[in-house]
Amino acid sequence: MRDKDPMQRWVVVACLATIAYSVVIALIRFAGSEGEPGSLRISVSLVAPFVVAALVALLTHSVGRGRFVMAAGAGIIPAAVISVIALPLWIPAIMLLVAGWRRTTPGSAKEMAASVFVTIGIFSAMIALLAHRDPLEWSDGSVDQYSNNTITASESLLSATILGLVIIVALAAARPRAAVEADADDPDG
Repeated sequence: MRDKDPMQRWVVVACLATIAYSVVIALIRFAGSEGEPGSLRISVSLVAPFVVAALVALLTHSVGRGRFVMAAGAGIIPAAVISVIALPLWIPAIMLLVAGWRRTTPGSAKEMAASVFVTIGIFSAMIALLAHRDPLEWSDGSVDQYSNNTITASESLLSATILGLVIIVALAAARPRAAVEADADDPDG
């Protein structure tokens, strides 16, 4: 028995690979933090844009919105430039671009604007973490440590806020067409 959508497997594999590799990146970052204050928050913040992109792609693909799958893949590519360790995320990102392109149908201007917002939002969430240098010094009692660029709690919060908006916009704009048409036919709504 064949799937109705041959790209479904591509999207699921790409999303799961993105999430799994993001966990690996976070674990490597956390393990190498050497007691840096806030290292767990920093590690999670650095991979959150990739995980959100994968979730947006998975959820929007399930309702037939290829444009948002492409937007999520397009957001991963520039965000993955943060480090050489993140470059392998280009592979699932390209898979999402191809799967989304094959599934994209003509949409409204609202959908187009929302998909552009998703792409820019994913990348902006990463930029919010790395926009400026925040030096930090700490000591574990015997050795003084120094980082010339740490991620502050306010930067993490700004990034999380942007990612929350990305999820809200993507899900609101990618509602199944039947639900959108039912709302248009509802005289009360």
